[in-house]
Amino acid sequence: MQIIGIGFQDTRENIRNYANENKLPYPVAYDDENKVASSYGLPYGAGVIFISKDGIVTGRFRSGFTEPDFEKELKKML
Repeated sequence: MQIIGIGFQDTRENIRNYANENKLPYPVAYDDENKVASSYGLPYGAGVIFISKDGIVTGRFRSGFTEPDFEKELKKML
């Protein structure tokens, strides 16, 4: 499983600083034109997309979510 963060609707520097300050254990890409984010249905600031190894979107959170919600979606993929 690979986790990749995608930052958008902010500056590259702010996204890099956020990732460093929070010691995110995964790479964070910058989507300066919101193309990747909008193609996966994330029209604003935050969200999570679960994509299977076959490239199929299996789940999506468009905004806030709880840890149990996240774990439930993650378990579907394992």
